[in-house]
Amino acid sequence: MEQARNKDQKCPVVFLLDTSGSMDGAPIDELNAALSKVKEDILCDPLLANRLEIGIVAFDDEGRIERPIDLISGDSSFPVLTIGGTTNLVSGMNIAMSMVEDRKSFYKANGEQYYRPYIVLITDGEPTNTSDEIDALDAEIQSKSDEKRFVFIPFATKSVTTEGMKLLAKLTAQSADERLKNRGSVWLMKDVSKFGEVFAFVSASVSAAMNQGGTASVSLTPDVAQQMTFDLST
Repeated sequence: MEQARNKDQKCPVVFLLDTSGSMDGAPIDELNAALSKVKEDILCDPLLANRLEIGIVAFDDEGRIERPIDLISGDSSFPVLTIGGTTNLVSGMNIAMSMVEDRKSFYKANGEQYYRPYIVLITDGEPTNTSDEIDALDAEIQSKSDEKRFVFIPFATKSVTTEGMKLLAKLTAQSADERLKNRGSVWLMKDVSKFGEVFAFVSASVSAAMNQGGTASVSLTPDVAQQMTFDLST
């Protein structure tokens, strides 16, 4: 159910979360614990409580909406994620992109201003999609990012192989300089116990952008995650 609306400028954030079988045990437990704290952190910040809207998409064999994009209130409930099978990232990302576009249409219909949306991926493995599916998704993410339709930020746990990291870096929208050098970057998490810090980083980034007209950002400490850059030509 939609929360009571205010006319503050909104920022929609979709968390795109891997619930494949390899997330069994500590990873899924830590992810659920981190999600339960997101609500508390947002409600402690009046700016975020009025402006930050959270949606959650999980993906394993298929993608699915676990929480529609909406404001957070004291009555809001967050899902308890359960694990599935494979790592169908393409299905999950397509759902996340569709949610973002639908939400922007909602804002426009209601006369609400909004900041550029975020889609934040957390995964512990390489997508099980075909190379053709990955190439098509890569082209779509790059095109929509160029059009400033959303910001895509991928995080991978240390269980992801080097090849898997390169694939995720390929999916990240590249700047003109990165395209010229054929390079791409992805955030590598050091420990699954740091999921909460990643969510806090996203909230802080949104808050900083709101306070600075949509341009500011914050940094992650190396003990949480480091940005890894890959040569995509090899």
